[in-house]
Amino acid sequence: MSADHDEPRGPDRCVGPGGRYELLKHHDSGGMGDVWQARDRNLDRVVAVKFLALARLAGVHPGGEREAELRALFDRESRTMAQISTPYVATIHDRHTEEGDPFLVMEYIDGSPLANQLGESPLPLERTVRWSRQIAEGLAAAHDKDVVHRDIKPGNILITHDPGDVRIIDFGLARFADSTESHTGAGTPLYTSPERCRFESGDERSDLYSLGCVMYEMMTGWPPFGDRKSHPAALARAHQFRPPTRPGAHVRGVPGPLDDLVMTLLAKKPAHRPRNAHVVIRAIQEVERAPGVMEQSAPGSAQRQTPHVNTGFVERIRDTEQRIRRLTLQLGRQHDEVLKERADLAALTGRSGDAWGAAQLYEKLGNDCGAWFGRQDRRALDAFEEMVRWIEGRGAN
Repeated sequence: MSADHDEPRGPDRCVGPGGRYELLKHHDSGGMGDVWQARDRNLDRVVAVKFLALARLAGVHPGGEREAELRALFDRESRTMAQISTPYVATIHDRHTEEGDPFLVMEYIDGSPLANQLGESPLPLERTVRWSRQIAEGLAAAHDKDVVHRDIKPGNILITHDPGDVRIIDFGLARFADSTESHTGAGTPLYTSPERCRFESGDERSDLYSLGCVMYEMMTGWPPFGDRKSHPAALARAHQFRPPTRPGAHVRGVPGPLDDLVMTLLAKKPAHRPRNAHVVIRAIQEVERAPGVMEQSAPGSAQRQTPHVNTGFVERIRDTEQRIRRLTLQLGRQHDEVLKERADLAALTGRSGDAWGAAQLYEKLGNDCGAWFGRQDRRALDAFEEMVRWIEGRGAN
């Protein structure tokens, strides 16, 4: 039964040799096919099964010969993808064909897309730096195997619920899509490199450009060009010809070296970007290691440290994030224990070197408490008072 047939696959159906994989829950459908949560009956573990709809992907010239070519390409791509070994890329376990449609069996990731955490305000600096480095490490491992993603975007970057790390998904599938007649080579317009906008194949530096777009959105709250309502042609022109505004010109609290790195990643010409992902990793590590320098913005004003990330706080921040998630699931968002942990996370964020990140977290906490309990509630007022302290540079005192 092809994914293009009217009768959908249903739960409790088993696919693969000997019915090894039991489909449990449908997760997503897209232009390339369907994704299911499934159970590997041989190993008794949960996996993700991604079906590719060959009849749809074959485009205007479907048929046995064309579909055979695509199936052979899929076999080559899946073998290459399976060679990527890193904690930051979803692992490929197996591949098979079910009634004409090939499918991948992948690591099941208990998490949610990075896209779910973007769009309201900048992420805290520690989180931005941590996830940017992990994405770069995933790209480096893939590029070392000559695998280019070609569609790096927040939707293809999952954040695990525990311990809150990156997993990049769909490596190699964009190249497979490029070879079909129903897809263009442009990828996702908000995050597409200039050369990919010109329908060139691109290389690892195209992935680095897309990483720059993702980092820009983490740092500012929006992509370097346009938004999700922008016309793809307008976005393509912007990527090719419009210089981006520095992230630090949009928001306060961006370390200069991180600002410089993103602008280099967003260079129009691939040759002007970092040579490879390993260079990006080292640049991010320098931001992590850089100490804060005390500065005084105006006579008589409080001293503050330049934005930086003190890596001594990383594990404590991550542990606090996990406690917030677990307590929220157990007790609900409005419980005092959850609110206390959120306040602790804001304080740790500030003490790690990100005063503006701390202020934003306290502001969100204050707004939530005000909405739930009233603007004059002590919890809301305390959060706003702490927000002001970090803005004025008195938060660590």
